[in-house]
Amino acid sequence: MCKVKAKVRGKAVTLQTIGYRGRRERKSPIADARQARSFIVYKKDVRKLRLKIGSTVTVNVGGKKIKAKVRKWSRGSRLLLPKSQYPLKGLSTRKLKKVVVG
Repeated sequence: MCKVKAKVRGKAVTLQTIGYRGRRERKSPIADARQARSFIVYKKDVRKLRLKIGSTVTVNVGGKKIKAKVRKWSRGSRLLLPKSQYPLKGLSTRKLKKVVVG
C-alpha cells in the first residue's frame, strides 16, 4: 500500500491505494501506485468531503480525472472504486513522483 495525493470534490486529500494484482505489493512506491485498483479515503477526510455511500465522485490524481463509486469500508473510512481497472496505469513516472507520498 502507498499513499497518493489527490483532489476529491475540489479538496486536497491523501488516499491510500489498495487492490493489487498478484500476491504482494511492488518494491517501489511508484510501481505500487501504478498497479493499484482502488483507493481508501480516511475517516477524517470523509467527514470533510461529506461522501455518501453509492454516490459517484471525480478523483483528480496527477492531472488525470478518474470517476469512482463510493463504497462502505472499515470503521468509517470509504472505498473509492474506479470505473477502470487500473486507473493510474497510464500516468507518467514524472507525474506519479509528484503525487506519491513517502
